[in-house]
Amino acid sequence: MRLLELQRAFQAHVLEGRDEIAAEVVGTAQFDVATRLAVYAGGYAERLIEALTHTFPALRAALGEQTFGALVRLLAHGSPSRFASVREYGAALPELIGRELGGMRARGASELARWEWSLAQVFDAADAAPLAAADLQREPPERWAQLRFAPVPALRRVSLSTNAVGWWKAACAQGRPPGRWRATRPVRWVQWRRELALYFRPLAADESQALERLAAGETFAAVCSGLEPLRAAILLRGWVQEGWIAGASAGADN
Repeated sequence: MRLLELQRAFQAHVLEGRDEIAAEVVGTAQFDVATRLAVYAGGYAERLIEALTHTFPALRAALGEQTFGALVRLLAHGSPSRFASVREYGAALPELIGRELGGMRARGASELARWEWSLAQVFDAADAAPLAAADLQREPPERWAQLRFAPVPALRRVSLSTNAVGWWKAACAQGRPPGRWRATRPVRWVQWRRELALYFRPLAADESQALERLAAGETFAAVCSGLEPLRAAILLRGWVQEGWIAGASAGADN
């Protein structure tokens, strides 16, 4: 085999369990071919498990070492990473939790996993200089209705309907967790980053709808649809102050 073929065969063995590479590996008296290859296949899964442990510390605390370990091992061995960076691996864990656990525990733990995964994405998102209030003040009044605002990359919205955030807070503070997983009224949360600090808060229904329109690239006139003018102004001012807006333009519809 040529080098590229060897690399692909080795990757196929680690990720898919295929054995074409075995013919190219030399065994020894101490370690046969299968044992030598197993070191790499097993080591790869262990690195994925280690990465998941760092990404989901609150989930680990909430579920306990045994249950969490079984879940991440199931994911690592059953669904190897397809990403160049291990930091991008883990998005499938909430769905796996929903399949493997039962009842309200499955629902709450799955939401906790989504919450932690979203926070990790916020932390790793690209930097972007936020729009300043002075930049908006320079916009002529006749352009405002057609302005489109681009959110910063480190902004995420997460909908939850359990007390998953309570479990997350307890784990972060190393305090006593809630007595049980339970359903709550649906809450739309926003997460963002300023420098290296992570922030989050719940969104009111009208703000959530307006922010969704903004993220979809709709005009400021559409974002303000259904809002009182004063409320729209207050929301926009708050978004700018929090550093959620990366830029504004008055382009035509796509």
